Order: sequence, then structure tokens, then C-alpha cells
Amino acid sequence: MSTLASSTPARAALAPAGTGFARLVRAEWIALTSLRATHWSLWIGAALAFGLTAGMALLWVTAAARSDQPLALESLPPATDLMTNGYIVAIAVAVVLGAAAYAKEHATGSLRTRLAAAPARTRTLLAMATVTGTTLFIFSVVGFALCFVAAALIYSAFGAPVALTDPLLQLILPLLGIGLGAALTSAFSLGVAAMLRSETWAVSLTFVFLFLVPTLLASLPWEWAATASEYVLGTTVQALPVTAAGVTGDYLADVLITVGWAAAALIGGAFVMGRRDA
Repeated sequence: MSTLASSTPARAALAPAGTGFARLVRAEWIALTSLRATHWSLWIGAALAFGLTAGMALLWVTAAARSDQPLALESLPPATDLMTNGYIVAIAVAVVLGAAAYAKEHATGSLRTRLAAAPARTRTLLAMATVTGTTLFIFSVVGFALCFVAAALIYSAFGAPVALTDPLLQLILPLLGIGLGAALTSAFSLGVAAMLRSETWAVSLTFVFLFLVPTLLASLPWEWAATASEYVLGTTVQALPVTAAGVTGDYLADVLITVGWAAAALIGGAFVMGRRDA
């Protein structure tokens, strides 16, 4: 009886401290940044994206500087187009980090401990999505801005035009699109991981859904398949950095569909979390 009386106040004090959304976000931030894999994934992804952008810029200016049949400087792609070459890397990193945010906590048992203190499973999943998505959004926007700077410096060093005529449509909106695409992809991967409770399966199936399913649907000899391929996540998320034509109705539709896929995965993950033990 004395044991029960002493443990009940402790649990009562613990639950209010852990159930606030801000506290859950803080706990998820600590969990995400404490993983060595998080730092490795972000910095390796940044290095690959930077290398792809700088490498393509060097290839183009080298081709323009050839002594035999050089390319005209005006025919080189804008530096802002080269910046998006590493977008595929940002998507891959988002898949890995989104799946790891849930799966690693589930595998180590830390999720069970946290849910014992804060049983609000849906809020816990939303806190994971908030922390992972915000981290990837900021890291992607800053990282790809540096990629553009690298491409612009290489172009300028060889006398090639940077061709930045509309900073809003050519630079700012694509950067925001890259960040949004990475954030929503991580949310989708997180939801899949919560449903499957396996990092390997979540990463594998998300990659298949992102890269294989759109190509497969587009290659089928039926009109409905080609139409369906335009609405899958792998297609819509790749359209988010493409803002040269402005924020059109088609672009907003791609944004909303991408948000819908991420929300559907998180809803599925919350449903499974609510029906299973952590």
C-alpha cells in the first residue's frame, strides 16, 4: 500500500510534465540530435548535393572553354537550375531520417518509456514529424542556397552568366520548394515507419513508392495509368522546386497532393500506434 501511494504521485507529476506538445517537441529534438546517424546523414547529404552542383557547374564551364567547338556561354543552363541537381539527395536523406526518427526509438525501447510518461501517441508522432520536418526544411534551404552560391562563383570565375533575372521565381521559391519537399517526404517516411515499425522496410517501401511506382505507371499502355502517375508522391514532390512558371494552379495542386500523401501516412501511423503496444 505504501509503495502504491508513493509511486502514484510520482507518475502524476511525470505525466503533466511530458504531455505538453512543446515538451514533446523538445524531447524529440534531443532524441533526433543525439543519434550519430542523424549528423552523418545530414552532412553526407549536404556534401553530395554540393558536389553535384559544383561538379555540373565545372563541366559546363569547361565545355564552354574548350578550344575545339566550345559551347556558347549563353547556352549554359542558369546556375539556379544546377542548384536543383542535388534535390534527389535531399529526398533520399529525408526518407532515411524520417524512418529512423520512429524506428530507432521503437527498436531501443525509448519510445515505450516516453509513452509511459506521455501516453498521447498521436501528439508524439506529430512531434516527431515537426522536429524532423523542420530540421530538414532549414538544412535543405540553407544547404541548397550554398549550392547556388558555389555554382554562381564557378560561373563567374569563367566569365559565364549566372542568369539570375528573377530572384523570386528562380531562387527563393525553388529553395522553399526543396525545403518543403524534404520536410513532407520525411513526414511520409515517418508515417510508413510507424505503420511497419521497421526502418529497413519503411525506407525500402518509401523508395519504391517515390522512384519506381511513378515510372512503372507512366510506362503502362493505359491512359488511366499515365494519369495516376501524375498524382503519386514521387511525381508531385519532384515538382515542388520547379517554379519558373510561377505559382500556378498546377503547382498548388502538386503542393496540396504532396501534403495529402504526408498527412495520409501520418494518419495511418497514428492509427497503428493507437492499436499496438510500443
